Amino acid sequence: MANYWHRVAEKGADDSPYRATFAQCICVAETDAEAERLYGPHVSYFFNRCLHVYPGFADAPGYRTIKTIQAGFLNQLSRANLGHAATLSWQELIELGYIVAGSPETVRQRMEELIKGLRVGNIICLFQMGDMPTEKTCHSSELFARKVMPHLKRIWKDYDGDERFWIQPLPQRVVPGWATAEIRP
Repeated sequence: MANYWHRVAEKGADDSPYRATFAQCICVAETDAEAERLYGPHVSYFFNRCLHVYPGFADAPGYRTIKTIQAGFLNQLSRANLGHAATLSWQELIELGYIVAGSPETVRQRMEELIKGLRVGNIICLFQMGDMPTEKTCHSSELFARKVMPHLKRIWKDYDGDERFWIQPLPQRVVPGWATAEIRP
């Protein structure tokens, strides 16, 4: 993200954290130990069985710029990265940021570090991984909503009201065939 924010500054744009978004796998339980017990097998299944991506799809043409390639930045889906994650323990997955997991307090602290460190205002929370059943996914997302999210909402309070990067309703409804049909209000 540092390179992104450097480029934003080069272009003279403001540094609203809402310009940036990141996705994070999150597992919340009552305690750190319970998180590993509840979600560990599903996280392992996800990293060992679900991330087998054909290399041609992982780095499709146009995905990276010439400058990015020259700088040596690798795609997050590279074979080396995915293969590496499959060999990591639960604790290593947490330490290296592949997942944020634990009690509500542990998850809140780690998410706050990530949000501030990356300077992002939008987070895509990935609560379901691999073969995780609905009940566990709902349990984790409910704990996050009740015990974590309220503490994260005002991290960027200086940017309250900055809604430029939020999805807005279309001024008129788009209907099938809109490209060839006359648009009606």
